[in-house]
Amino acid sequence: MHIEDAEPRNRFGIFVFGAGNLLGSGCIFRQQLQQFIMKTLVTSLLLTFIAVVPTLAQKTINASDIINRINRNESISYQNVTITGDLDLTSLANRREVREGSWTGNSEQFLSVVNVPLSFRNCVFTGNVLAYRNEQQEERRLLKTDNKVYNTDFTETVTLENCTFEKDAAFKYSTFRQRAIFTGNTFQKDAVFKYTKFGSAADFSKSTFQAYADFKYTHFNESSAFDNVTFERYADFKYTKFDERTDFGQARFSNIADFKYTHFPRGTRFDNVRFDGSTDFKYTTLDGRKFSPKDK
Repeated sequence: MHIEDAEPRNRFGIFVFGAGNLLGSGCIFRQQLQQFIMKTLVTSLLLTFIAVVPTLAQKTINASDIINRINRNESISYQNVTITGDLDLTSLANRREVREGSWTGNSEQFLSVVNVPLSFRNCVFTGNVLAYRNEQQEERRLLKTDNKVYNTDFTETVTLENCTFEKDAAFKYSTFRQRAIFTGNTFQKDAVFKYTKFGSAADFSKSTFQAYADFKYTHFNESSAFDNVTFERYADFKYTKFDERTDFGQARFSNIADFKYTHFPRGTRFDNVRFDGSTDFKYTTLDGRKFSPKDK
């Protein structure tokens, strides 16, 4: 009796699998591969979604969260968010006393230092932004005045671009060691840069100061820019020191413009400046010579 092999052989005696078996195995493999790819893709998308959603959903952030990040030495970068509460940079974890008071009532001075880059673009600050704070208490019984001054310095680049400050912005006595970018901002309340020192380039171009703009005694070590800036109220540049050229081209002064005792270096530009209020250029010089843009 002739018994046929269970599986067909070719002419060389080698078993040959049936096309149906091979095709069936291929279909199962493809299905398993597709399932693996889909699971991997879904997992990746889910992880990405979990990471991205908090950023997208976080339209509002508390100022205290930013302070905590600075204290952890984390670089700060925000865009299109609203910061609520006062951003008080004068009470950082590294704050130290730099000057002691005395029984006669001399002021105590404390200094905080921001050692990380700061970047805020298209943000709204609903509270005060404070790199300067002054606490004064009178002790009538001892006939003295206790005065505590808190300041903040910045060692890295500071960028505040196209932001809105709904309350005061105070940087009095601050030192900016790297570039300071304040372009396109709207300061609705007082902007105080009195006695501020800019160790590198400073740029305020295209900003709007709706209240008092205080740059009295400010020192610009490098180039600075105020082109296309609008000053709606008192613009105080009295005694301001510019070591390198500055640009006020196409700036608009709607109220008082005070440049008394200000000294401008060669290369300073006042092209197409508009003065709608009173001006004071008494004792102002450009490259050592008496200067008033109205005389140009």
